[in-house]
Amino acid sequence: MLVKGDAFSQADSGVRFEWGAAGVTHLAADAACLVVVDVLSFSAAVTVAVEKGTHVIPHPQPGYSAALFAEQKDASLAVERHEVAQESSWSLSPAALREAPPAPRLALPSPGGSAIAAAAPLCRSSPGACATPPSSPTGSPAMATDPQSARSP
Repeated sequence: MLVKGDAFSQADSGVRFEWGAAGVTHLAADAACLVVVDVLSFSAAVTVAVEKGTHVIPHPQPGYSAALFAEQKDASLAVERHEVAQESSWSLSPAALREAPPAPRLALPSPGGSAIAAAAPLCRSSPGACATPPSSPTGSPAMATDPQSARSP
């Protein structure tokens, strides 16, 4: 249990930091905004996909469950990098996504950033806010993921 004033709770801080899906779940209870920082491929892949107008739906793991999930969400599936082919040209690789045809919806599985984004209830106060890829005031693409739809069948 976290106690107010406990150095690890960060309760008195305007900006708080956590690690992994458990950290997102902990912070989501009273955060106005959650930002997932992933230094591997997920963040770059989302940026590339959103630049192409794709709605990204995170999934925590690649494999059979991701394929079923993509089918349920009427989304194209990003496959493992070594599985990229003409009929499945999307993967977690930003380079592959740049070359792939645009997809209206893309299920993007990864055990890192995607698993964390899938655990975050980002759209609970405004479900429509995550429906389309937004732009920043400077015109740069913003990350658009819809974790709420990732959890519902």
